[in-house]
Amino acid sequence: MRGFRKGEILSHLILFAHRLKEKGLKITPGRVMDAARSLEFIDLSNRNDFSSALKANFTSCQEDLTIYDELFEEFWVQIQEVLQKRATPAVEEPGDEGTPREEIDLLSEDEEEPAEEEGVKGEKLQVGYSAEEVLMVKDFSQFGPEDWEILDQEFARLLSQLAMRVSRRREPSAKGREMDFRRTFRRTMHYGGEILELVRRRRKIKPLKVIVICDVSGSMDPSTRFILQSIFGLQRIFRQSEIFVFSTRLTRITDILKRHRWAEALLAISRQVQDWSGGTKIGHCLKMFNERYARDLGIGGAAVILISDGWDRGDTGLLDFEMRRLKRGARRIIWMNPLLGSPDYQPICQGMRTALPYLDDFLPATNLKGLKALGDILVEM
Repeated sequence: MRGFRKGEILSHLILFAHRLKEKGLKITPGRVMDAARSLEFIDLSNRNDFSSALKANFTSCQEDLTIYDELFEEFWVQIQEVLQKRATPAVEEPGDEGTPREEIDLLSEDEEEPAEEEGVKGEKLQVGYSAEEVLMVKDFSQFGPEDWEILDQEFARLLSQLAMRVSRRREPSAKGREMDFRRTFRRTMHYGGEILELVRRRRKIKPLKVIVICDVSGSMDPSTRFILQSIFGLQRIFRQSEIFVFSTRLTRITDILKRHRWAEALLAISRQVQDWSGGTKIGHCLKMFNERYARDLGIGGAAVILISDGWDRGDTGLLDFEMRRLKRGARRIIWMNPLLGSPDYQPICQGMRTALPYLDDFLPATNLKGLKALGDILVEM
């Protein structure tokens, strides 16, 4: 991006990405960074090249293209103004090299956005949290019975979005019938923008197997109801799922969740799990899983989701051994911890410290945002 400071064009790019996100497009910091890098390889004065570069990074379906085209015209006018003002080379200020990560992080779903950011021509870009965003980050322990109906609606909305994304899952395939425009465009960057190879894709045929092992000990009580409700929804999306709960011993509840509605299932689980709200022996319960279920369930192609705060009254040596066994067999291990949502949380308890080296992902299980992050990982597998 020669002829002007990078920060200038990036401020417009980030504003454009914000507006796309407000219209429902899936905009992430990674996509913005990819879009910014792609501009290094095109003629910025060429409208078609500019639009194609951003379109490849910001759109995923036909509906996205319609919204993108509507907003791009206004954005292009702003870019033309920048190019005209910077017709002569300008010296970049220190710290201008590369992509200014602090600006792109405004789009991150994991960071709190500032109340307002300076936009184009001095306008104020309002990026404060909406009511929906506040609900997404609210801790489960703060919800009272009067809030459950609203929370149920949010669960249904998130699960509906996840189910739609799962139905659209694709994977690269040399014989695929669909063109993978995004991967094709990225590959052209290695050849100076020339399209030398078309990347194709197809629908993922093999369904993902999900195995959930959830802690229902006393220390988990504030979050247990909501976590189990999310698991109830997941097993309806990922049909090849197996669900276990544990405290001092392991209990398989897959059949209960499949046979009952949510309210009935919760009541049936509480009756069957005799050690509900008891102590925690994670290593002992993982040993039961590895010895009795792992081989028959075929965990080699499965995502194993462990949900616990990590407080363990059992033998940490046994936990280390069983986590190592699980790691050798599972395709991916995801641990969700309701304490991780706290800003000052540190994994100091022995159980959590023992398990951490064997994890592929460590996520909060304290709010809807954490559950959404889990869904994002499962869709990409």
